[in-house]
Amino acid sequence: MADNPTSYPLGAPTVSGTAITVDLMLKEPTRINRYLSDLTLKKYFADRIFANGGALTGGAVVYSQLTKNDLFPDRDVQNVEPGGEFPIVTSSRQAPKVAQVEKFGGKFFVTDEARDRNDPLAIQQEGTKLANAIQRGIHKRALATLEASITDTGADVQVTGVSFKKATTTKSVDKTAATDPTANFSAVELKAEQLELGIDYNLWIVNPQEMSNFQMFYGENWKNVLANWNVDMIPSNIVTAGSAYVVAERQVGQMLLEKPLSTETWREEATERTWVQSSVRPVFAVTNPYSVLKVTGLDATA
Repeated sequence: MADNPTSYPLGAPTVSGTAITVDLMLKEPTRINRYLSDLTLKKYFADRIFANGGALTGGAVVYSQLTKNDLFPDRDVQNVEPGGEFPIVTSSRQAPKVAQVEKFGGKFFVTDEARDRNDPLAIQQEGTKLANAIQRGIHKRALATLEASITDTGADVQVTGVSFKKATTTKSVDKTAATDPTANFSAVELKAEQLELGIDYNLWIVNPQEMSNFQMFYGENWKNVLANWNVDMIPSNIVTAGSAYVVAERQVGQMLLEKPLSTETWREEATERTWVQSSVRPVFAVTNPYSVLKVTGLDATA
């Protein structure tokens, strides 16, 4: 009869050398925390949008945000004669904003039987699910923060783009520079020049559909196309199909942690199982809303 790799071994578990057992992991939750942290960091991109703001206390962060009225001082610079006094350049003070900390986490259990039989799947499978869920929760909050900022800022940070999807079906004789997907990069650079803030929008966060269409259109040369425009592109299912968030990497604002990812364990005697619980408490603050653009129309067919 063929072996079933998902079943518990019939014999007692053995430990060779420095092998880490399920029992040891449950007794030392910091080991599980490192394991979950490694899983969470795979395809993690929130830190490419927001700079690391360090730790905070008190459940919220108070911050100032650049507004359109802050792009230039209320009183402009002027020519100063030799020995003359420089003019006082004044600016209007904006009301501070507050961002509340949120908590993302969950738990799973490991039965005594799985622990005693040293079944690695007891932690691997459920740990992977939990790490993925925590990562998704953080990314949802990060992109929701961007979306809220874009809505508040308005048309100045919104661009109607050229369809990646339509480009893949356009006949060669009908293709023009205006229908090429790179026209989106040019439109974003134009927006940067119009804002006069010296912003370099170098990171595109797109739905996997757009990533696939972009790769299909340029074939094996797609990475070179991005490199020529000095931009990078990453896919996320959280992004609405047909749209993209384009950011100046780590210049949008800050991500602060009231509590970093941490894990604790405890045994429940009544059910003979050990619970593994992990959580993280981050907060996102957009301090420069002009460092993020939203491009739409990337899946238009007409």
